[in-house]
Amino acid sequence: MSIPRTFITSVVGSWPRPTWLIEAFEKFEKGQLDQQTFTQYLDDAVKLAIKDQEEAGLDVITDGEQRRTSFVAFVGQKIRGFKIVRVEELHPDAKEIMKKYKAPLTLWRPVIAGYIEESVLAVDEVQYARRITQRPLKVTLPSPYLIMWEAWHAKISSPYYPKPEYAAEAYAKVLRGEISRLIDAGVAFIQLDEPMLGDLIEAEPDKPDRYKQVASELYGQKYRGLRDEIQLAVDLANEVVKGYGSSVRLGMHLDRWPTEESPVVGYERLAPRIFDIKVRQYVVEYKHPRMGNPEEFAKILPSDKEIGLGSIDVRDPKRVETVEEVVSHVERIVKYVDPTRIWLNPDCGFAPGMYRAFPRHVAIEKLKVMVKAAKTLREKYWWA
Repeated sequence: MSIPRTFITSVVGSWPRPTWLIEAFEKFEKGQLDQQTFTQYLDDAVKLAIKDQEEAGLDVITDGEQRRTSFVAFVGQKIRGFKIVRVEELHPDAKEIMKKYKAPLTLWRPVIAGYIEESVLAVDEVQYARRITQRPLKVTLPSPYLIMWEAWHAKISSPYYPKPEYAAEAYAKVLRGEISRLIDAGVAFIQLDEPMLGDLIEAEPDKPDRYKQVASELYGQKYRGLRDEIQLAVDLANEVVKGYGSSVRLGMHLDRWPTEESPVVGYERLAPRIFDIKVRQYVVEYKHPRMGNPEEFAKILPSDKEIGLGSIDVRDPKRVETVEEVVSHVERIVKYVDPTRIWLNPDCGFAPGMYRAFPRHVAIEKLKVMVKAAKTLREKYWWA
């Protein structure tokens, strides 16, 4: 299936999980559901997520991350050397710590508890999705910098990797192998998820952002300073994607889920070093009002980069945007970025964690509005 030249529509990754799938996850964890039956539940949920996105009219879709407990925790289930634990196992006051910093991490957490070994991470998901859709597929993968902060534990991981950077490098090697398999499987878009880099918008040279403050208390990792953190994230990402840029569209998703106290600023604060990452597209959250003005990011976006502009609010399930609202939002950057380099997507996934509730029917309506807005924009900028 071909995709348009301009204002391509997609999602960031996750899709709302049906209640019956969450119940199946819980029964399976308790040993109350056999593997064959559980797999059928997962397969059915993927079919439903893909059907929803096709009905909405998206150009590039995902499998909705239905097989994953969260956008990051599933690594603990898929890669040898990791394990998955409840957040209370890391710290008995974990939920209170998260509330203190207003950093709602997912309840299931990955932890590095051995040597990280070559493993399949997502190609099995793609192989199933390919059987039920002809739409171009996007696959999301947690980046090494994210995994380093989310999974290296000072006590549990240090016998295997004395420094968190060593663990990140080992994971990066596994990710390179998976990207190669995904390319062979015909994936259209591979996206590295990097909220831990996006969160650095709120950090200071000598003070971490709220998410790293939480991670420090739960996992025991030390903040390196703003400049060094950004550089480490860039270097690790480039190690993963090195040499693959001509074979597949590569992107990086940045988000931070602002609070009412968060500074009003966008990802331009991480420039220019963020543009050293060898990806084609930055999938960025700019619909939330505290993310500032997307024009500031668009003004400095290099001419060889694309922007996946956050154009739909994934936090408000009570309101569906209008077509005119989305068109106006996107037009803020058209004067700086050619329409062939502008994609439309929601700010983030609708359900980055298994227990995040978002009404499916609202999510579908929001995507339909985004698709209509893209059509309007193509008609208006037909010359691009």
